[in-house]
Amino acid sequence: MHPHPALPIPAAPSSRPRRPCVLVVNGEDTDSEVFSAHLRGAGYDVQVAATGFEALARAVVRRPDAIVMDMAIPTLDGWEVTRRLKAASATRGIPVIALSSRDAARAGERAEAAGCAACLPRAIQPEELRAEVERQLGQHRPRPRRRGRAGRM
Repeated sequence: MHPHPALPIPAAPSSRPRRPCVLVVNGEDTDSEVFSAHLRGAGYDVQVAATGFEALARAVVRRPDAIVMDMAIPTLDGWEVTRRLKAASATRGIPVIALSSRDAARAGERAEAAGCAACLPRAIQPEELRAEVERQLGQHRPRPRRRGRAGRM
């Protein structure tokens, strides 16, 4: 008889709370790097996407607690990505913060119609963006992450 191999011992659950995850969607590498570095420095887990299709895929797989969405991204613009996220049951509750270089009033109306939680100027300072992320996360409690089938996008 052969001895039974040792069974793996599961790791003890971490006593540290999960860091909120923010998906930064921006086609401009410099802006993505600046925003991401600032949010990481504030304690957030940050994911980055550069195109609309990449943003959809990351949002479904990662289920971030908030999304910072540049509305002028390649492949699918941020307006369409947001509409698709809000139409899917798996992602509709994630607050989307729109970044737009358009006229503030017009962009705000369009962002509201698409389902965005807020609309900020694209040339925003990282500290102001962080404050808006914190405001949105205070209004939207992070959801438990679930694995499995997500809504169709």
